[in-house]
Amino acid sequence: MTKSIHQKGQALLLVALAFVGLAAFIGLAVDAGILLSHIGHLRRAVDAASLAAANQFREGRTPDELSTMALELIRLNGLNPSAATAYICDLNNPGSPYHDPTLCPSAGEPPRKFVRVRAKLPVNFAFLPIIGFTSVTIEADAVSEAASLDVVLIIDTSPSMAFDAACDDAAIDGGQDDDAWAETNLPGGLGAPDGVADDCGPTRVGGFDDDHLQDPDVCNPVRQCHPFEEVRAAALALVSRTYFPYDRMGLITFDRDATVELPLQNGTNRIVVSNAINAMEVYKFPGCPGYPPDPRGCTPTNIADGLRAGGNQFGAYKREEAVWIVILLSDGATNAATDEFGVPICPGAPGAPTWVQPFCRDADFELGLGEFGYDAEDAAVDQAYFVGCPDALSPQPAGCPSPGQGAVVFTIGLGQEVIADQACDPGAYPGGCEPDQGEKLLRFVAAVGDDGDPATDPCAGEPPGTSCGNYYYSPTGDELLAVFEAIASRIFTRITH
Repeated sequence: MTKSIHQKGQALLLVALAFVGLAAFIGLAVDAGILLSHIGHLRRAVDAASLAAANQFREGRTPDELSTMALELIRLNGLNPSAATAYICDLNNPGSPYHDPTLCPSAGEPPRKFVRVRAKLPVNFAFLPIIGFTSVTIEADAVSEAASLDVVLIIDTSPSMAFDAACDDAAIDGGQDDDAWAETNLPGGLGAPDGVADDCGPTRVGGFDDDHLQDPDVCNPVRQCHPFEEVRAAALALVSRTYFPYDRMGLITFDRDATVELPLQNGTNRIVVSNAINAMEVYKFPGCPGYPPDPRGCTPTNIADGLRAGGNQFGAYKREEAVWIVILLSDGATNAATDEFGVPICPGAPGAPTWVQPFCRDADFELGLGEFGYDAEDAAVDQAYFVGCPDALSPQPAGCPSPGQGAVVFTIGLGQEVIADQACDPGAYPGGCEPDQGEKLLRFVAAVGDDGDPATDPCAGEPPGTSCGNYYYSPTGDELLAVFEAIASRIFTRITH
């Protein structure tokens, strides 16, 4: 009898111990679940914070600002971290507590926009406090990269970029006295505006014609070539949004030919880039002894050469991790191009209107050879393929004749001549010419460069003078700041781990 009672007591003890072990196992499982749940939640929150921080890094935010933003974003994900810090390769302040040398480039490599967000989170247990373990601090980090930018500005500097002082723009600008500034400030003026709008011709007011500032020799030295000065101001505003030296900027100007004003590899310093933009001038045409009748070498808007020079920058100074961006601005239709030997392209055929307006191009925009063969516009189309079509390692759309540079291309049409060009010889072209031929070319260049596929055109069906896709229309220089700001805001961010 005694033996049986002892055996029953032992069984109860074993059952009690088993329940304790089972409770401990369940408690550990619950606490492990709590821990793993918080680890996953923190990792996702830190991923989101690092991506957001990289996006703000693109805007030039300080590491302290990035850390504050990362902490707020993690809290928005329902967590309350004890700390969240954003680290960068701080080239300007390597002694900073936010400097992470592991994010810096190796010798000879360009800097990249890496941001590391590291956060710590205390996790409170439900069961382990019974045995003295109340909480544990977990940590997560993620590295994001804002896309470094290689931006090439291709700016029209042809004489028409001083068109706001032209004698025939009274209807466009509302009858303004375009030379009020000159009449007030230049030697030989009146000391005050005469209030007369576009009084061109033999009559002189204040000692010079009222379209005085249309002459680049006059308006360049005093920085009064309009709308070219608005172009300069908008370009400088874009420079202020660019994060050097992580980003680079090159500058190409074009008139009869293209000129590399600043190679892409040298455009890593804000002052250097700003100086190059400030040094731009409207082209002064030296004269053309062959015209009339021969306009070859006389026409001043060589978009093809501008695109060629811009696209070549990416090949000469390649940076695979960067987003390649071209911004092309022109105030009219292309009318100049040269072949690989520098010979002007200005076609004609026996009995055809070879050298009449519109010079060196057909009367209509088309893809492929027009009525008179390969012209300046065809050359610009070919260079649009070169700049915007995907590179040789990417799938090629049917519309791309050969691999290109794969750059993202934005185009800007400036002024009424882009959509309302009246230069058309009525005898040679009794059916008339397309007045928006300039805009149609710029829209096509943007259509190639928005996704690498010439067949996908966001501007299809849009009326003239409408911004669409990667094309922007600016009727006057005053709208250019908003246009450049819109382009800057569309630069994207990517994430890596």
